[in-house]
Amino acid sequence: MATLQKRRSRGHVYWSIVESRRINGKPRPVILAYLGRAEDLLKRLTEGIPQKVKSYSHGAVAALLDLAEELEVVDLINRHLPDSSKEVRDGFTIGGSLLLSAVGRACHPTSKMNWYEGFAKHTSLSHLLKMSLVKLDSQHFWDQMEAVPVSVLPRIEEDLVSRVIEMEKVQLDTLFCDMSNFFTYIASTNKPCSLPQRGKNKQKRIDLRQLGLLLLVTRRDHLPLLHRIYQGNLQDRTIFKEHFQQMVQRFKALSGSLEQITLVFDQGNNSRATLRDVDGQIHFVGAISPCHHKEIIEKANPAMSQVSIAGKEIDCYRTRTQIWDLDLTVVVYLSEKLLEGQVRGIRQNIKKLFSALDSLREKIRLPVRQGPKRTLEALEKRIRALIASHDLEDLICWNLRELAEHTFDLTFGIDENRFKTLQENWLGRRILITNRHDWSEEEIISAYWGQAQVEYAFKTMKNPFHLAFRPQYHWTDQKIEVHGFICLLAFLLSMVLYKRAKERSGFTGCPHTLFEKLSTIRLATFIETPSQKTKGRYKAVHRIEEMEEEIHALARGLDLVDKELKTNIPFSVYN
Repeated sequence: MATLQKRRSRGHVYWSIVESRRINGKPRPVILAYLGRAEDLLKRLTEGIPQKVKSYSHGAVAALLDLAEELEVVDLINRHLPDSSKEVRDGFTIGGSLLLSAVGRACHPTSKMNWYEGFAKHTSLSHLLKMSLVKLDSQHFWDQMEAVPVSVLPRIEEDLVSRVIEMEKVQLDTLFCDMSNFFTYIASTNKPCSLPQRGKNKQKRIDLRQLGLLLLVTRRDHLPLLHRIYQGNLQDRTIFKEHFQQMVQRFKALSGSLEQITLVFDQGNNSRATLRDVDGQIHFVGAISPCHHKEIIEKANPAMSQVSIAGKEIDCYRTRTQIWDLDLTVVVYLSEKLLEGQVRGIRQNIKKLFSALDSLREKIRLPVRQGPKRTLEALEKRIRALIASHDLEDLICWNLRELAEHTFDLTFGIDENRFKTLQENWLGRRILITNRHDWSEEEIISAYWGQAQVEYAFKTMKNPFHLAFRPQYHWTDQKIEVHGFICLLAFLLSMVLYKRAKERSGFTGCPHTLFEKLSTIRLATFIETPSQKTKGRYKAVHRIEEMEEEIHALARGLDLVDKELKTNIPFSVYN
């Protein structure tokens, strides 16, 4: 049972609520709350206690707005807009609306129509901005997005990225480029838009139109430096060739020189002409297909030696040779993970093939009752096509013999010797190429392994809970381009926030965990009853709720604890 107890300190009497609890088997007084002096208690009773309490998700939106204010995101966007587009709608400039859309995309991806009811209404955004957000519906965002010319987006992106690099002291030694795609629900009958097209979707939604996204990120912290939206039916190598010069110009704008930069890209971006263009302008690390360069694998197999990379012993082979008339250093290495995946995939294909061949065998053993008669030649052709459709021509041995007129028996199995040879001499090999002739095998392989950075960025953007590219709910090319920029802005702000959390608070989780933890930081609003002091008016008091020590350390590192509960971002004026 709790009791009131008093204690004296420096001539003053202080009161506390104390409860007796057993500690190590013995009763001890435990202070539950400090009440202060009797005068403080009387004042609290006469002026009233909170009548209503409501809390809002605060940490994530406050951290993003704080960073956006530091980067001057709104001014930067507005500065690039033509004067004819600079209109204030519902109290917000275009830059302000795009920033708020990006904040929503980072914290809780939703449609523009549901932006307020599904996201902003439950956060402290309105309090931080000192503005009403009720009118920010889909029409508001669409009108603001419509006023943004697509031609200004690369310039806004370049200025924004430059500011981040300068402020965060980002190293641009190794950069990674890759492409991915995102399916949409844009109808096939929607002809005005050219960006959504049918293609080989990486999420297996080949029944839907898709958008392509090129992304360039840094080695550390996954900071995006450049993005481009492209038609969903174009190959990676076509896009890489088309946008390579834009990447080079971005490199020069950000670093002033290409000498220290190494661009890393995958084998899907290769072509003879593109590689010659890349080799002539910048250092690079890439990959080529072992299937198209079997002579390199044959030379490498008997000459491999072990090197230690990131604590792992890797079998590799190094040489310097001519590839597509270019003088390149070649490194072949054995990836156990790739080997396991390839063997697993082959066995899965074998299982599917054998199931189909079993069904065919049972069928051809029975006589034909009606329809065309079976022939040996037709069945052999059908079996070869079936095996070829599973890419197993070299591993399957089979025999077809006639039992009686129009009935046949089929036997089949795995050629174990060939399968063993395939595993020992071909599977699991990667061929890397580079014009960094002074780099060691460890540096070359480590740089290529860094390609996972951009793949992780795409994985992050396909997570439906934070930073998602989808849903996009736009079906014109211009709106899709602006939506892509909003997603890039959300991703950039989030990755800078993630970088700071790691550096300042020792945070070790992923970006999604960071947002989950920041969202637990809540701002409570107390509505106090009218009192003599407030002259009969209600008074609102805002306080950040108590946090766990881990969350408090994170908030302290991101300067959210003692920060003034408002933002100075000029959302309503064009400077």
